[in-house]
Amino acid sequence: MEGCLSRVLKGEAPRDVFLARGHVNITATNRQTLEITKDPYVTRRGDCIVACCAEKAAGELRRDVLQALASRGVVLVVIEAGDVQEVVTGETPGTMPTSRWRIVVRRSRYVDDSTVAIAADKAAADLDRSLVERLRRGAPVRVTVGVCTYL
Repeated sequence: MEGCLSRVLKGEAPRDVFLARGHVNITATNRQTLEITKDPYVTRRGDCIVACCAEKAAGELRRDVLQALASRGVVLVVIEAGDVQEVVTGETPGTMPTSRWRIVVRRSRYVDDSTVAIAADKAAADLDRSLVERLRRGAPVRVTVGVCTYL
């Protein structure tokens, strides 16, 4: 995964980078999923949501990223708030997402129109609690979605 992360961060693999922000109601306690939404408001019931007001949703990612998500490969979602960074790794869903409202990373293999990664190594509850605390304070969030496809 280190090689893939390096390629994604250097822009040598398909990637998209966009901004979102935290929200006072973020709990990040869901053990199965992680979600980033374009919605401006988060309720405490949305325990999988880690950022809101996102500039992009799954179906709005760059074309090369969408095409890579439809292939076999590894997906990296990098979430940064200040000097705290978390990397979530999963498998490509094998289809191009079309959602215009959210991005979802799943531990399971379930795929819907917002899924960018399945069989992920982390869900919202697994994120570093110092990152979650920053998210609760409404910190700006930089999100990178990158894909390393298998040859």
